[in-house]
Amino acid sequence: MNLFKSILGRFTVRGRALAKVAKGRVCATNRDPDSAIKYYTEVVDSSESPGEVIAMALFNRALVYSTTGRQCEATEDLKAILCMPEAIAEIKESASDKLVRMRRKQEREEAATRNA
Repeated sequence: MNLFKSILGRFTVRGRALAKVAKGRVCATNRDPDSAIKYYTEVVDSSESPGEVIAMALFNRALVYSTTGRQCEATEDLKAILCMPEAIAEIKESASDKLVRMRRKQEREEAATRNA
């Protein structure tokens, strides 16, 4: 039954969006950030993608941006999640936590630069 649901899910708008998010995760895991960002962006830019899947894609794209040193883009995506009413609570909480960690890291780096 799960196989049947999995196959049918690929034909729904939500299923196609989730498949792109999954492809993005594979690319990110395989250290191909440009391809990962491409897949996540396709989901975010699609007018058909459900809001909760867009939030997922934004969060994952923010993580890739952050690991590649693109902090402004990461911050923008994380803040966008916090403004989305359809984002699930766990994603909003993770986005908020990531923003705090990024801010603390930036403050430590600035302090180290001042003290150097």
